Amino acid sequence: MEENQKFSPSQKNEKALIIAIALNFIISLAEIGGGIWSGSLALLSDALHNLGDTVSLFISLFSLRLSRREETPERTYGYRRAEVLAAFLNSLLIFATLIYIFVEAIQRLLSPQVVKTDILLGVAMIGLLGNLFSILILSPRSRESLNLRSAFWHLMVDTFSSLVVITGALFIKYQGWFFIDPLLSLGLSILLLRGSWKMFREVINILMQGTPPHLSPESLKKRLESLPGVKNIHHLHVWSLNEKEHLAEFHVTTTCSSWEEVEQLREEIQKTLLEDFQIEHSTIQFENKGCENQDLIVKEK
Repeated sequence: MEENQKFSPSQKNEKALIIAIALNFIISLAEIGGGIWSGSLALLSDALHNLGDTVSLFISLFSLRLSRREETPERTYGYRRAEVLAAFLNSLLIFATLIYIFVEAIQRLLSPQVVKTDILLGVAMIGLLGNLFSILILSPRSRESLNLRSAFWHLMVDTFSSLVVITGALFIKYQGWFFIDPLLSLGLSILLLRGSWKMFREVINILMQGTPPHLSPESLKKRLESLPGVKNIHHLHVWSLNEKEHLAEFHVTTTCSSWEEVEQLREEIQKTLLEDFQIEHSTIQFENKGCENQDLIVKEK
């Protein structure tokens, strides 16, 4: 039986995450030992980041399993936001790691230390190969969810980090520039902060029930008001349950004169929401006269 028949997409994601977790943990242990032995802050920084990624990958795995739980009377949406919470925790882990790397790098710049480049190069190469293999495993699934994309992005940064460490080791070995080790660590910290902040903002937008990035409430309002039978759209709220599931609720002032016409209009509105705005679930309140207060035409929930 082929693998596609044996495993569901979710099970394949779990399998890929488990392999990546094991690889990252082994790499982390090797780099911690190598960093202490060689005296390289860059390698220790990379080791800490890999260790943080091991934790974040485990969080991703746990949240992936949790998100598949069915709805209950207490949690009517189930646990589908578990992966968003995992991405939030992963972002916090990155920020904590960056603070440590930044402080250590400043201290090393003020007081450079000798680095054993042969050990540094060997361990960094192991880390690079391991990260590349993990990337190949997660790459086909990185577009499936914010959770998996955050895990994949972590591994991409790890790969670049390993390349930075190797580059620094070569400069130290052939130029004697010991200051390059903490300097590259600072550069890596800034790069990580920039990418992590973008991910963090996306997660916060979902948790705060902000408007999905791909959607303009004003465009949605104009599109729906162009439908026959719609006089006005107001009290519009648009938000996301997770990266893929978007929801909307609003009031519709309609010119329909019968419940049959209202039902037909509801179906047309829901079809437009799905096809034009990727909104699968909507709550619509139909009105004949409209609300007295219609100044709140567009409002994020």
